[in-house]
Amino acid sequence: MAFLASKSLRHKTKIMSKLSKKTFLENYSSFPNFHKELLHQGGVEWSLIKKHPQDYYAANSGSIPGMIYFSETVAFAKKHHLSILQILDEFECDCGKLENKPSPTDETQYFNWLSWFAWESMMSEVISFVETKKTE
Repeated sequence: MAFLASKSLRHKTKIMSKLSKKTFLENYSSFPNFHKELLHQGGVEWSLIKKHPQDYYAANSGSIPGMIYFSETVAFAKKHHLSILQILDEFECDCGKLENKPSPTDETQYFNWLSWFAWESMMSEVISFVETKKTE
């Protein structure tokens, strides 16, 4: 029994080592430099994200420290406005136009929404990465 438990633990350790942030950014991320900054902004440890990625998907859940306050989300989206618009454009080309986007005339809601959209877009890639690596 101890041998099987030890073997299972080694297998889990091997899988988790494949799930590094570096591997995600270098090999799976569609926007690695931006996603690196976005992960930093989010303030969630990579070890938690890779262990329970669905827990950190929804930017409006309060579970992502750097996505809670307008002062942080608005500043981030303003700084990365063009990158986020590029990601949004690619998403809409692939999936169709999103309805109910906030108007740019309401800057706070607009930029907050852009930050949340960027986070959730990245997290969908993270979830895909984690699920792919766990099945390899």
